[in-house]
Amino acid sequence: MMIGQELSETGRRLFRDFPILRMLWESGRKKGIRETIGLIEKAEEFNRTFAVPRALELDMRMEREPEYFDWEIMRRACRYRFLSLFIPRQLGGIAGEFMVTNTSLLMDELCSGCSGIALAVGAHSLGVAPLVTSGAMAHWDTVLKEIVEGELREQPVTMAYAITEPSAGTDVEEPEYLEKAKLSLEAKKVKGGYVLNGRKCFISDGSEAKYFTVCAALDRSRPLQTWTTFLVERDMEGFSTPRVELKMGQRASHAAELLFEEVFVPDSHVLGYEGDGMGNGILMIMAASRGPVGSIATGIARGAFQHFLAWAKTKRNGKRPIDEDRIRLALADMWGMIQENRGLYMSNAMLGDGIFSKALDNPIMNLTLGLPSSLRTMPLMRNFLNSYYGKAMINAILRYYLKDEDMTQLLETASLAKFSCADNAMELCSRALSLMGPEDSEERRWVEKCYRDAKLTQIYEGTNQLNRLVVNNIRFEETLRVEVPRPLKKGVMA
Repeated sequence: MMIGQELSETGRRLFRDFPILRMLWESGRKKGIRETIGLIEKAEEFNRTFAVPRALELDMRMEREPEYFDWEIMRRACRYRFLSLFIPRQLGGIAGEFMVTNTSLLMDELCSGCSGIALAVGAHSLGVAPLVTSGAMAHWDTVLKEIVEGELREQPVTMAYAITEPSAGTDVEEPEYLEKAKLSLEAKKVKGGYVLNGRKCFISDGSEAKYFTVCAALDRSRPLQTWTTFLVERDMEGFSTPRVELKMGQRASHAAELLFEEVFVPDSHVLGYEGDGMGNGILMIMAASRGPVGSIATGIARGAFQHFLAWAKTKRNGKRPIDEDRIRLALADMWGMIQENRGLYMSNAMLGDGIFSKALDNPIMNLTLGLPSSLRTMPLMRNFLNSYYGKAMINAILRYYLKDEDMTQLLETASLAKFSCADNAMELCSRALSLMGPEDSEERRWVEKCYRDAKLTQIYEGTNQLNRLVVNNIRFEETLRVEVPRPLKKGVMA
């Protein structure tokens, strides 16, 4: 049977745009690729029936009412199971063989419709990621299960990832700069837990999420050595979100300020050991998330391209712009940028799947997650997983399957994809606007929105300047290396 006879129109398009998917299909990995195609078909339907019809209206409304949030976004995302992308299947999620690839392709597709709506969905997975990559199994049967159960009832329970601080944005995302960062948030050890005081800012989904993965220093004079990851719940006393930003781009998703005023966080809510934050809270997450940010930029660029192409094919004063060579040449250049982007983010995604599939699908993990939930949630088991030796066991398993050199390579490809895709998206949108001129048309309004949306991809997940330095420090100077947290770590506050 020919490939085309087995595939939907979406499948054939994906094979044409991403030859690596066709190669995987022909090499016998049909089950995983079928799931990928099914996910993208859902994204197409989401865009066609929901995101595209309301994107421009929502963009304009949130310029006037930045605190408004359309919860229908998250309820629709539940219907398509977009909130379970990073949750293992053993826990009811949909993270499978191609978890990173599926996330990247999904964001490309969703962002071709509206990247603001897509970010509201994608930022949730960013919040989930530290809970998974840190091996915080004590919370998998509570937080992750609550997310899955809420999703199945179309009652969204979401997470957010909080690292940026008012005077330390990009600084907190790289060891060299964290050493010198001027931090506002600090966690002080007290009996039974920690007390957090300070602020985080520009947190995507920060005003909607129920749970937060938060990085904080235990000692602001030694931030790198004491950087620690916490699980914070919205209803903890002293926690609030006092401010939502008025954004230029990706407006449908909030960027909020988080305020911590004497917030008590119990010992059980520390993800990994004290001082593991740069490894499990930042670099491993950036290695998995910057590639998908590249795919966000690519989706925005593709959306702009589609509207520019529609404009070019429409007659104006009796002529079609596409009949001019300069327009045809520009279209070819733009498509080249999109395919260049896809090569970069898919390279990162395939590498990520090769690495993380070993950590999430292995005999030890399958045996543990194969136990009845009632056993895994017993106080004795939860206390062990949250104990020093429980964390030692988890870190030993992670280090067996995740190697420092693999994670370092993943971070390099992620940063390369992030800044290259973002810059290409900005250049594509800028060129399209320039060629379209000042006329007022629906196509130009869409491209103008894409231009504002693309700008944000140069800024978040570490500025493009920082990401260039990461590539330099890994590839050329060999001064940056991702260290997967080690077992039996000594205390950092001794």
